Amino acid sequence: MAEQAPDSAAAILVAAMKGTLVEFYVQRAEAFLQLCDFQSAVLNLRKAHSLSSLKEEYLDRMAFILCLQGQCLFDQQVYWDALESFTQASELQPNNVVYHRKCIACLAALNKFSDCLHLVNRDLDRDPKNPDLYTLRARLYDHFNKVPLCYQDIQKAMVLEPQHEGAQALMQKLLKRAQKAKAEAVNKALMGDLGEAILKINFALENSPLEAEYFIFRGTLYRRLKDFNAAIDDYIRAVELVEVGGPASVEVQHQLLLTYNDFAVHCYTRGCFEEALLLLNKALKADKNEKGLYVNRGDCLFQLGELSYALADYQQALELSPWDMSLQRRVSMLLDKLGMQELRRRRYQQAESYFSNAIDCDPRLPRYFLHRAKSRMGLQEVMGAKEDVAMALLLDPADEEVPP
Repeated sequence: MAEQAPDSAAAILVAAMKGTLVEFYVQRAEAFLQLCDFQSAVLNLRKAHSLSSLKEEYLDRMAFILCLQGQCLFDQQVYWDALESFTQASELQPNNVVYHRKCIACLAALNKFSDCLHLVNRDLDRDPKNPDLYTLRARLYDHFNKVPLCYQDIQKAMVLEPQHEGAQALMQKLLKRAQKAKAEAVNKALMGDLGEAILKINFALENSPLEAEYFIFRGTLYRRLKDFNAAIDDYIRAVELVEVGGPASVEVQHQLLLTYNDFAVHCYTRGCFEEALLLLNKALKADKNEKGLYVNRGDCLFQLGELSYALADYQQALELSPWDMSLQRRVSMLLDKLGMQELRRRRYQQAESYFSNAIDCDPRLPRYFLHRAKSRMGLQEVMGAKEDVAMALLLDPADEEVPP
C-alpha cells in the first residue's frame, strides 16, 4: 500500500476538526435557543453556515429562529424590533409568505399602512390568486377610505373562494354601512336637504355599488334637483341590475319614462323644442301607451310647425283617453288651424273637412262654424254656409264676425 502524502493527511485532519467545530457551533446555537437568547443562537448558526457545506439547512434554521424572536417581540408590542427580526428572516427566505405576513402585521401595528399596502401589492404580483391577500388589501383600502377599491378586492377574494370568512365579514361590514347611509339619505331628503341626501346615498353606493335600490333613490333625488342627465344615468344603471320583467324592473322603467318626460318639459319651457322632441321619442319608444307623452310630443311638434304630426300625436292620445275634454279641445284647435291653412290656399274641400272634424271634437266654439261657412262659400254650398252662420249666431249672438 502506498504511503499517504503528508499534505493529504493534514487536509483530512483540518476537515475533521472543521466538521467538529461546525457541530459545536450548531449545538451551542441550540443551547442559546433553549435559553431564549435568539441573537446568540443566530450568531452561532451564521458561524456554522460559514464553515459548513450544508448552507440551506442552516439558513432555514436561522430564519426560523429570527421569526421566533420576532414573534416574541411582537407579543411584547416591541414592534420595531419585531419588524427587524421578521425582515431578516424574510431576506434569508424570500419565498416564505409567512415571514412576509409577519412584516405586514408589524407595519400595521406601527400604523405604517402605506408600507403595508406596498408589501401586499408586491405579494399579489407574485401570487395573484390568493384570496387572503385580496382580503388583506381590502382592509387596507378600507382604512384609507378607498371604499370602491375595497369592494373590488372583496369581490375578487370571493370569486377565488366564495366562502372566505374574512372576505364575507368585510362584505357584511360594507353592506351594513351602506344601509345606514341610505337611511340617513332618506331622512335628509324628507327634511328637504337634497344636497346632503346626495352625499349620503353616494357613500351608500360606494359601499354597495350593485344595489339597484340605491341608484333608483339617487335618480329620484337628481330628478327633484332637475339634474336630469344624472337621473337618467342612474335609472339606466338600475335597469341593468334588476331582474328583467320583475316588479322592480317595471318600477324603474316607469321612473325612467317620467324623467324623460320631465326633462322634455324642462327643455320645452326654455324653448328647446327639438331637444324635448328627442327625449319624448326615447320615452315613447319604451312605452307607447302613455297618453301624456303623446300630448307633450304633439305640443313640441306644434311649436316646430309640424302640424300634421302634432295632430297625429293628439289623436293617438285621444284614442287612449276618449273622454278627455282638454285633449278634444287640443285636437279641434289644431284641426281648425290646418283648415285655415287650406282655406288660404283656396283648397276649400280639404278646409271644409278639417273644420267639420274640429266641430265634431268641440261643437261649442262659433268660430269653427264661421270658418266652415267660408270654406262652403268657396265650394258654392250656400245653404250649408247659411246653416253654419246661423249656428254661430245661436252659440254667440254678440259675435262681431258674423254680420260680414
